[in-house]
Amino acid sequence: MAVQTLLGVAMGALIRHQIAALSVVIGYLYVGELILMMIPGVNPLHPLLPGGATAALTGFTQVSDALADELSTRPVALLPPVGGGLLLMGYACVAAAVAVLVPMRRDLL
Repeated sequence: MAVQTLLGVAMGALIRHQIAALSVVIGYLYVGELILMMIPGVNPLHPLLPGGATAALTGFTQVSDALADELSTRPVALLPPVGGGLLLMGYACVAAAVAVLVPMRRDLL
């Protein structure tokens, strides 16, 4: 949860408008990743996305299993929990670094 919080704070720092920041984050997590999971060539990349890393950490595969049943495909194999945690921490570190560096380059108005 702490890593997800860091990702949320970083996105909030990058996107100035609060409603836009919430829309982007929630839209990506609940719509964007589902659409990416439906595309056959992109489906194997799901474990490397933030949602796949979170699913690897928590062991929650109900959404990807249900989607695989609907599309008559095999469910993708997730990373081990340690790998998912490290990947998610990597995403958080990159997002935090970008959130610190980008505002430093903006004009102060």
